[in-house]
Parts: sequence; structure tokens; C-alpha cells
Amino acid sequence: MTPGDEHSGSSNSQEEHKNHIPPPQGYTYPSEIHIVAPPVQFRRFGNAAALGLITFGICTVQESMMQTGMSVGYGHGYGSMTAQSITVAGIAQLLAGLWQLANGDTFEGAAFTSFGASWIAKGLAQVPGTGVLAYQQTESPETVRRQQGIIALTWSIWVLILLAGNVKSHVANIVLFGTLNLQLDFSCAGTWLNHERLIKTGGWFGFFCGLSAMYNAAAILLNEENFWFNLPVGNWYTPVIKGEDDGLYAV
Repeated sequence: MTPGDEHSGSSNSQEEHKNHIPPPQGYTYPSEIHIVAPPVQFRRFGNAAALGLITFGICTVQESMMQTGMSVGYGHGYGSMTAQSITVAGIAQLLAGLWQLANGDTFEGAAFTSFGASWIAKGLAQVPGTGVLAYQQTESPETVRRQQGIIALTWSIWVLILLAGNVKSHVANIVLFGTLNLQLDFSCAGTWLNHERLIKTGGWFGFFCGLSAMYNAAAILLNEENFWFNLPVGNWYTPVIKGEDDGLYAV
């Protein structure tokens, strides 16, 4: 290396040092670049809650009308819902739940995903060849009835948890999960005891639950941007957050 090269290298080093911008206080430049998910405000996922609510509501109203005997008679017509159970209330609602999880909404993601999977299972149970229909024909009616009651009981517990997580939400949501819980409670008791009136009562609660879900979906879709007014949902709770100065303020 010649003396001129040494002088040139020293000059370049001084220039790099002069142009170096120190990092902000408390921050160090990472040695490696990590690819992370973009923040929520930059994601391209829309609000999938309306999709999950409307698919659940449509099929719940139909099933409840059959359960109460309003359409084709008590206990008949469930086979006609096989395709909708799998695709509409099942796959579509399951995808809505996964989109909500990607949006960072754990509550709605867990609710829609679990109920979507339940509707898929309910629809597949009506498909010949899955073994469910053959099992029900070989087992005693009492055994099948009590096992269906156990299934309704466990889902009733899950809906009760969801209802507890909605007590600070708006009234329309509370009505939705409250009627859904009552539907499962009465259906569980009626199935377990083989009591037709209890099962029909559960169907009526399910009917109003489905209508409530459809109303909640409409409240999301219809607003002042595309409708004349916002649909009322009954916001009754004002959360109070503790500020930095230890003062309390409402949001």
C-alpha cells in the first residue's frame, strides 16, 4: 500500500464516520433483518365479523324452524340442511373466524372458528358413509339421545364463557349469546330427558338467536356511509382507563 493509499483510506474512514447517524436513544440497529407480520392497520383483511354472523344466523334460523316444527313438522327436514351446514355455516364461518384471528380479534376468531367447525361436523354427520348414521341405527335410541345431550351440554358451557366475555359489550351482542345459551340449555335438557316441549322451547330461543345474529351483521354493514343511519346496538358500558397521571378518564 502506498502512502497515498493510506491517506485515501484514512479520508474515507473519516467521511464514513462523519456521515454515520447514531441510533435513537434506547435503540440499537439489529444485526439481522427479521420478517414480521405487518401492523393491523396495514393489513388487507377486512372485518369478517359480518360474514361470520350472517352465515351463523341464516342457518340457525332455518334449523330452529325445523326444531320447533314451524316448517315441515317437528324433528323433520334436517337432511335438507346438510349442504348449507357444511358450506355456509361451516366453511364460510370457519374462514371468517380465521380472518378475525389474523386481524388480531381473538374473541370473535375463537367463536366463529369453533362454531364453524361444529356446523361442519353437524353437516358431515348427515352424509352417508361417515359412520354416524350407521352408528345411530345400531345403538339404542336412549344411548344416542344421551350422547347428543352431552354434546349440547359442553357447547352450552362454551357459550356461557362467550356470554361472560360479552357483558361489557353492547346489548345486541348480549342478546345474541344469551339466547344461544338458552337454546343449548333447553335442547340439552330436552334431549337428555326426551322431552319434546323443552326441545321446542330451545328451538324458539335459537330462532330469536339467529335473528339477533342477522341484526348484528346488519349493524356492521349498514352505517352512515352507505345507509341513512347507524343501526342501534345498545352501547351501555363506558370503559374507564387509568391515565399516565393516575387520573381516570372515560373513552
